[in-house]
Amino acid sequence: MYILKENIVVDFNGVTQRRMAKNIGITEQTLSKILNRKMACSKMIAYCITKLNDSEAEIEDYFERV
Repeated sequence: MYILKENIVVDFNGVTQRRMAKNIGITEQTLSKILNRKMACSKMIAYCITKLNDSEAEIEDYFERV
């Protein structure tokens, strides 16, 4: 499981959280919990969030393993 690192800002380049959640395949509420560090996520979801935010970034740039 992965949790978003502290002080990391995820910006989907003007696309809404609702749309990003739909693209990832999770609910908007789940995405919000992940981005607010209230919930850990799977490696696949961490990968999707990372790549949608910055295609050159790696999971380790945004998430820590728990």
